[in-house]
Amino acid sequence: MSNTPQKFKLSGVRAVFPKYLKGQEEPFQGKGDPYYSGAFLLEPTDKQVELLKAMIREVAVKKFGEKADTMLKIFAAKDKLPVHDGDIKADKAYGAAYKGKLYVSARNNARTNPPIPVFDNVIDSATGLARVIDSANDPKAPYSGCYVNVFLNAFYYNQGGGEGIGASILGVQFAKDGERLAGGVLTKADDYEAIPDSASPQSVAASGKGAASLF
Repeated sequence: MSNTPQKFKLSGVRAVFPKYLKGQEEPFQGKGDPYYSGAFLLEPTDKQVELLKAMIREVAVKKFGEKADTMLKIFAAKDKLPVHDGDIKADKAYGAAYKGKLYVSARNNARTNPPIPVFDNVIDSATGLARVIDSANDPKAPYSGCYVNVFLNAFYYNQGGGEGIGASILGVQFAKDGERLAGGVLTKADDYEAIPDSASPQSVAASGKGAASLF
């Protein structure tokens, strides 16, 4: 029985912990191969949720036939589907963003796959197409809290003793800015106060602003 991945698009969803670009990949749960990954927040009433569920069910039907609904219940009970109840993260430091929402989790193995294609929401005059974003330093690079359009595919997996339906990211487009979420943004040089180049390490220590002053 065929297990062709099911491609679908989510529009205007909120990105959380986006790690799409070269240099952003991380091992899943701190071990094993590095992955590109991201989560996407939706309101439970968003009409796209039904499309998402239909794509997941289609994967299950292709794999399990008449047993699809039973297997989906089993996977849902074990949280082995790519769509999750955001309230399960409500007690986390960043949980406020998830509360009352659904979220889709997706990841791509960075060892076997290239960085995820990322695009701006404006046209590149040189190509006539959406401008390519290929660096985390790009001012339009997606960040936790912004809104994106994303193409995903859903697929059945059975590996490492775990069985379920997962999702991978086919491409992301920055859609619009949103309130940045805590924990998802790296700091920049202009976030800090700095001393003039002429000041020596000795003068900083003498001023009481060195590490020793914390104890």
